[in-house]
Amino acid sequence: MIWWQNIPFFLVWTPLLFASITAVLRAKVSRFLILLFPAVSALLSAILTWYCLRNGGSFAFSMGAFGAPYGNELRAGALEAALATAFSVIMLLSLLGGWNRMNVQIPRQRLGLYCVMVMLLLSGMMAEVFTNDMFTAYVFIEIMTIAACSLIVARTRGRTLFAATKYMIFNQLGSGLFLLGLSILYCLTGNLLMGDLHEKVAALIAEGAHLDSLTLAVALITIGLAVKSALYPFHSWLPDAYASCTPASSAMLSSLISKTYIFLYIKFIVRVIGLENLDVIHVRPILLACAIASILMGSIDAILEKKLRRMIAYSSVAQIGYVYLGIAVGTELGIAAAVFHIIAHALAKSLLFLTGDRLIGASDGDAHFHELCGAGFRAPVCGAAFTVGALSIVGVPLFAGFASKLYLSQACLDMSPRWSVIGLVVLAFSTALNAAYFLITIVTLYRTPMHAYQTRMHHHWYSNAALAALAVLLVLMGLLGPGIFSIIESGIKYLG
Repeated sequence: MIWWQNIPFFLVWTPLLFASITAVLRAKVSRFLILLFPAVSALLSAILTWYCLRNGGSFAFSMGAFGAPYGNELRAGALEAALATAFSVIMLLSLLGGWNRMNVQIPRQRLGLYCVMVMLLLSGMMAEVFTNDMFTAYVFIEIMTIAACSLIVARTRGRTLFAATKYMIFNQLGSGLFLLGLSILYCLTGNLLMGDLHEKVAALIAEGAHLDSLTLAVALITIGLAVKSALYPFHSWLPDAYASCTPASSAMLSSLISKTYIFLYIKFIVRVIGLENLDVIHVRPILLACAIASILMGSIDAILEKKLRRMIAYSSVAQIGYVYLGIAVGTELGIAAAVFHIIAHALAKSLLFLTGDRLIGASDGDAHFHELCGAGFRAPVCGAAFTVGALSIVGVPLFAGFASKLYLSQACLDMSPRWSVIGLVVLAFSTALNAAYFLITIVTLYRTPMHAYQTRMHHHWYSNAALAALAVLLVLMGLLGPGIFSIIESGIKYLG
C-alpha cells in the first residue's frame, strides 16, 4: 500500500487516541492540540485530495484481516478528501475566531473536557466522511452526539442546560431510528459494508423481494439522519442549541456536525441504495416535500425571530433544505450541487455565528435587533465579515451562495416538468425571503444608534484573521465555482 493511502486511517484514529491523552494534560497544552490537529488534518487531507485527483478513482483501506460482514473499511476518493479538507479548515477557523470568547465563557475547570470533546468531534467527522461500514458510522454518530452535547453544555448560562437536554433527546431519537433501520437492513442483506450492501439491495429490488421491509429500513435511516441534521419538521431542537453555546461551538455545530450527517446520508443513498433505485423505495417525494417545507418554513421563522443568533439558527433550517433538495433530485448533478452547498453554507454559517456574537457584545450584550443599530461601526471587522456571510446566504453574485443556488437550479431542471417548476419557484421565493431578513439586518447594523453604548471589546489579531479568511474563502468559492464544482462532480463518479 502506498504511504498516502494510510492518511484516512491517521485522520480518524489519531484524534481519537489523543482525546484520551488530552484529558490529563494541562489546559494550555490541550488548547494547543485542538488547534494543531485540525491544521494537520487540513494539510493531510489536501495532500490526499491532490493524490486522488492525480491518480483518479478511489481506494479502500481495510483494517484487520476480517471480511464482510465483520470487516471495518475506510474508503477515500477525491470527494471525501476534499470534504475532509474543507471541514478541517472550517473547524480550525471556527476555533480561532471564537478563541477569546471561549476562554471567557467556559469555566477554567471545564476547558480540558471541552478540548477532549473537540478532538472527539474531529475524529467523528473524519470517520463519517471516510467510513465504508454502516455500523462504524453508527458508532461515530454516537461519539459525535456526546461531543456536540458537551460543547453546548460547556457554557454556564441561561438556557444552556435546557438546550443541551433537548439536543440530546432529539439526537438520541435519531440515533435509535438509524440503528433500527440498520438492523433491518442487516437482517435483509447480512452485510454492513456499503459496497456489499449495494449488491444485496440491488438483487432484492431486481427480484422484487422484501421491498416493504427494505423501504421501512431506508425510511428509518432517512428519518434518523433527518432528525440529527435538523430537516423540517425535525428541527425544533436547533435554535436553542445553536443560540445558547459559545461562538466557536455554535460555528462548529451549525457548519460541521449537521453537514457531516448529511454527507453520510449522501453516501448511503449513492453507495448503498443507488440513485437509480430512489423511486422504487418511494423516498424521493418525501425528501422533496421535507426539503421544500424546510426551505420555506426555516426562512419564515427567521423573519419572525427578534434575536440575532436565533435568526441565524433558523436560517440554517432553510439552508439544510437546499441540500436535501439537491439530494432529492436524484441525479449526480443534484448530489454535486448538494455537496457544493454543504461547503458554501458551512463557511457562511461559521462566519455568521462568530461575527453575530461579537456584534451582540458590541451592543452591551443585547441580542435584540433594535439594539444592534450601529454595531457595524462599533465592530467594523465583524460588520464587514457578517455582511459577506449574509450576502452569500442570500445568493448575491460573486459569493459562494450564488454559485450553489445556480447549480441547484440547474439540477432541478433534471426532474419532471412539474417538480422542476416547483423547485425553481421555491428557490426564487426563498431567495427573496433570505434577502428580507439578512439585508434588513445589514441595514440595521449600519443605522445610527438610538443611544450611546459603553461596551468596548478587544479582539486579538488571529480572531480577526479567522473572520477575514472565512470571508475570503466565500468570495473565492464564488469566483472559482466552476473549478470546484468540477472536482466535486469527478468525485461523485467514484462515490458509488
